[in-house]
Amino acid sequence: MIFYLSLIENQEDKDKFEYIYTNYRYTMLYEASQVLKDEHMAEDAVHESFIKIIQIISKISLKNCNKLRRFLVLIVRHKSIDMIRKNDKVKNIPIDDISDTNVELRDDVFDKVMSVQGVKCLMEIITELDEIYRIPLELSILYGYSHREISEILDLSENLVRIRIFRARQQVKKKYEQELE
Repeated sequence: MIFYLSLIENQEDKDKFEYIYTNYRYTMLYEASQVLKDEHMAEDAVHESFIKIIQIISKISLKNCNKLRRFLVLIVRHKSIDMIRKNDKVKNIPIDDISDTNVELRDDVFDKVMSVQGVKCLMEIITELDEIYRIPLELSILYGYSHREISEILDLSENLVRIRIFRARQQVKKKYEQELE
């Protein structure tokens, strides 16, 4: 942990990171192990996740433990998936069928969902999405991160984040409309 703390400049962020490291490192290791099925690769994924967390430590809030845990799990899962991609030499999904990625899309499905049942249904649909779409959408909707912040967290281009959020919203909208029928 001394290595990580040496990368952080101010004491408040050091304290925040120490809390995260102490309380969530085993959870993160477990999640990485579940994805990678290899202890050494899981440790590498957790290490890369901690490096990413250090880069955004000032934006992380410790107020809600469940939200923080979920956020950390998202980061470590994404790093684990990245490691699998690197090992398999798989490239990102091509940008092909989005005509305008610079427009922030606000689907009326998201604006109209107000009831508890609607939110529950929406969350079930979101959890069924592929991780490449679900994670950016959750970071955007649940955590309120901007496209730029999500691109920094996930080490993706901002355009790719926009595309994935767009596609996720399209999938959610389609499934939600099917649920209403």
